[in-house]
Amino acid sequence: ELMAAAAAPQAPTLHRGWVVKQINSGDTIVLKGRPRGGPPPEGTIILSHIVAPKLGRRPIGTEEATIDEPYAWEAREYLRKFLIGKEVSFIVEYVIPNSGRECALVYIGTGDDSVCVNELMVKDGWAVTRPNNSKNEEVAKYELWQIEAQTSAIGLHDEANRAGAVRNVVWSHEDPRMLFDELKGSPLKAVVESVRDGGTLRLMLVPSMHYITLMLTGIRCPSFKPDGGAEDFADEARYAVESRLLNKEIEIMLEGTSGGMGNTRNQNFVGSVVKPGNISMFLLKEGLAKCVDWSMKLLTTDPEQYRSAMRQAKADRKRLWKNFEGPVCTVPKDQKEFAGKVTEVVNGEVIVIKVGSVYKRVTLSSIRQPRPAEGTDAGPPSRALYEVPYLFEAREFLRKRLIGKKVNVTVDYVRPGANGYPERVCASVFLGSQNLQEAIVSKGLATVAWHKQDDDERAANYDALLLAQEKAKKNKVGVHSTGEPPIHKVADLAGNAAKSKQFLPFLQRIGRLHAVVEFVASGSRVRVYIPRDTCLATFLLSGITCPRASRPSIKGMPAVVAEPYGEEALEFIKDHIMHREVEIEVESCDKAGNFIGYLFVDDTNMSVELVKEGLATVHFTAERGKYFDQLTRVEAEAKAASKRLWKDYVETKEVKEEPSEQTDSNLKEIVPALTEVVVTHVEDCSKMWVQRCNDGASLISLMNQMRAELISDPPLAGSYSPRNGDLCAAIFSDDNNWYRAKVQKVHRNEDLFDVLYIDFGNKASVTSSKLAPLAHQYTTVPGAAAECQLAFIVPPEDEEWEPECMRELQSLISNKLVLNIVGKNQGVDLVSLSSNGNDIATHLLSSGLVEFEKQKNRNRYGTLMSKYEAAMGDARKNRRNRFQYGDFTTDDAAEFGYKK
Repeated sequence: ELMAAAAAPQAPTLHRGWVVKQINSGDTIVLKGRPRGGPPPEGTIILSHIVAPKLGRRPIGTEEATIDEPYAWEAREYLRKFLIGKEVSFIVEYVIPNSGRECALVYIGTGDDSVCVNELMVKDGWAVTRPNNSKNEEVAKYELWQIEAQTSAIGLHDEANRAGAVRNVVWSHEDPRMLFDELKGSPLKAVVESVRDGGTLRLMLVPSMHYITLMLTGIRCPSFKPDGGAEDFADEARYAVESRLLNKEIEIMLEGTSGGMGNTRNQNFVGSVVKPGNISMFLLKEGLAKCVDWSMKLLTTDPEQYRSAMRQAKADRKRLWKNFEGPVCTVPKDQKEFAGKVTEVVNGEVIVIKVGSVYKRVTLSSIRQPRPAEGTDAGPPSRALYEVPYLFEAREFLRKRLIGKKVNVTVDYVRPGANGYPERVCASVFLGSQNLQEAIVSKGLATVAWHKQDDDERAANYDALLLAQEKAKKNKVGVHSTGEPPIHKVADLAGNAAKSKQFLPFLQRIGRLHAVVEFVASGSRVRVYIPRDTCLATFLLSGITCPRASRPSIKGMPAVVAEPYGEEALEFIKDHIMHREVEIEVESCDKAGNFIGYLFVDDTNMSVELVKEGLATVHFTAERGKYFDQLTRVEAEAKAASKRLWKDYVETKEVKEEPSEQTDSNLKEIVPALTEVVVTHVEDCSKMWVQRCNDGASLISLMNQMRAELISDPPLAGSYSPRNGDLCAAIFSDDNNWYRAKVQKVHRNEDLFDVLYIDFGNKASVTSSKLAPLAHQYTTVPGAAAECQLAFIVPPEDEEWEPECMRELQSLISNKLVLNIVGKNQGVDLVSLSSNGNDIATHLLSSGLVEFEKQKNRNRYGTLMSKYEAAMGDARKNRRNRFQYGDFTTDDAAEFGYKK
């Protein structure tokens, strides 16, 4: 009995709990067991008793590609769709001696629902019995099922379609870019044939049968080395992808290539898996992949989600990041984000922001402003701004957008101080919703800084910056332009008395001149850039004495201690004028070549503002200037309020008569009918529109009420059809506000209307959508602006002098004026206007910019005409402006034959 028991054959073992990992062909499968502390065990099983058509093999090394046997792909696909990812059991029947491969019966399902896969393949016609099978009852059943499939002409027994049952596989691509251009932009269906590593898949595109290697865009996984070794977590990354994608149908989006024409060694495509899910995001979240910059810019989705996933994995110290030590951030969490007003644009990448009472110097993260060419020296920063190509344009791009504006700041990283340079706070800066780094890079006025692959100290939108840079390169703008860079030849007048004196007459004659404040040294000393003449000059505020600010020791010179309120004066003036566009009026030039005069921001005299705030006192030289009355008045107010410099001031009891009152009294004796007015619009050098100052408060009240009604109950577009002469409300395009207006012309066949703004005198052409009917209470109030003309003044007919005359006139009428009506001409008041007791027409005549027209009734206007005649005679005698070459007047033209 023992002998019999020993000789009895062992019962076959049923192996359970294995999952189908891969289908190699219609008769060969790869199974995987249960994972225990790492990737699970695997094994290859050949389905016993049957054989399926063989798939063609791709070329490897010197071996050429082979062709599919008919129906090989269909048989493999039938088995793949039926088994992949499912749990099976199997019984090993025998082992092939030479290869050691196990041949087995494979079952899917359990109990009565169990199906033998070997039988199913033969029954459905996708496999045949092996020719060398031993004859037994089991084999006989397989042969019977094969005959039935042949009779039904199913599967590989379908002879009618046999010729088309062989794939035409494209294994390699001479020009991957050409195929990419053909297939890009749409999702592509594919079957994952193998996984080289976590970030590289080998795919068969269906139905086109292109075999490609796909590198996942934006990431890199640990790889396997040629010598058989592997980087840390390479097995885990590959297993994670295989368990989710291997032999499964997916959809991909091609986003680029890594190989080129004729490059047979590197023909990889770059793309993302879009279905069944984004495997790249999973790998990043699990710490099995890292972001890579070179392909991140190819992503068609938001790259920030990739960066965010990697940052979270780092924070959680997952797998690749288990030993990660984050950068040391010296910025407290409550200071990572802040908002403030930009007070200074240092250059193309550094700005100064005022947050409350604190000034913060911020470097725009991950960008580089234009640098001098290698081997060249652009000199000190003040010169480099103009010498380095596109640096001035970069600074101006930021200055014009940011100065005086509120911005939001998010700190990205902090660079510690090194090599004598201070610590740098690097941040992303937003103006509204616009990212300033992206804006300046897209214009080609900055480049993106290079960061090490694992360097997290970069802008949060680094990938968007790279895309903006690619856009700038494509458009060939800024530093990427192939043309000649802009040249700025700037004359520096600072400290050069001879040059400054050459410029002085021109600057004095031109009146107010546009400039940009480049540097503020103290409350009354600034450095300005004058675009019109492309020159730099030191400008001293006239009429005031301002306390000195502190100054560090420079080049061996001792440091200077600040005078009381010197620092406050410096801060005040910097806040108001630094890097702003201003106007200057040059009065004189000192021995050192510094210009002296008045500086205006939005028509505000900064000398007056400093005195008004108690940060400066009136200098005796102001008596010679036209702003003396303003300066003395605001100084008296500052004294009365004990502001800053005047905090300990005790007013003496001595009463002094105000000069301005004497002047007003004298004027009233000469001209009894005087009216204070402001000029609201200038038509030419003699015609203008004015408002009475007494009407100001009531006009403001009326307009505020009218605008409030139009905003609360806006007009319906197209409901109002204006006619000539209508009084209506009209939007002024410069400030988008409603004003009272009169329709002067209706353009036929087009939606356009010429209107006169009756409270200001200016005109515009507007569409009907910017017009609205005016309520009755607003039509009964007369227009606040009155048209007038300087009495007896003839504007210059020469086009050369008209702009000069207009500039001079504008400089004279910027403040309140005293108006006296001396007559009428065709319904328009003829007037004389004076500022601080100085007649404007007399000034224009003595400057040689206009002429006066003699009147027949000399008895009536004798005094005024004599004054005007003397003024023009003085201009001719001294050959000023129009008379510099002895020019004749309009009256002389007929005599010399020049009358038109």
